[in-house]
Amino acid sequence: MSAMKTHLRRGSHAIEFALTIPLFVMLIAAIFEFGWMFFIRSTVIHAVRDGCRAGAVVPQNESPSPAEVAQATMTDFLGGYSIDCRGAEERCGMSITTQGESPYETMDCKLDIAYEPIIGLIPHPDRLGARSVIMFEIQR
Repeated sequence: MSAMKTHLRRGSHAIEFALTIPLFVMLIAAIFEFGWMFFIRSTVIHAVRDGCRAGAVVPQNESPSPAEVAQATMTDFLGGYSIDCRGAEERCGMSITTQGESPYETMDCKLDIAYEPIIGLIPHPDRLGARSVIMFEIQR
């Protein structure tokens, strides 16, 4: 009699597995997708911060200008993570402005990139962005 119950129970295990595997797969997909999104967002934040910092230490009358240095630093940083922003304005939007007068002059750097999901099964933003404002270093 107990062999009969074990045989009948095997069928219920298969049904339980079939019902829970889609939830498990969705959970794993969501973990991958959110992890990828946070990694790309962190990369964008670091690129903006490093680019703005690099531009803020360049004297205003130097060539290349502080804005050009900041843009090149952001582009190179992103390139290190296989995010190509060279000549792709629809993929990467960069904005670098300066405000104020010395000694209180600031550089305002903004960057947003088009987000490409890995799986695309969960809702995600179309673009990821960051902004950094850094005071220029006083040059003597």
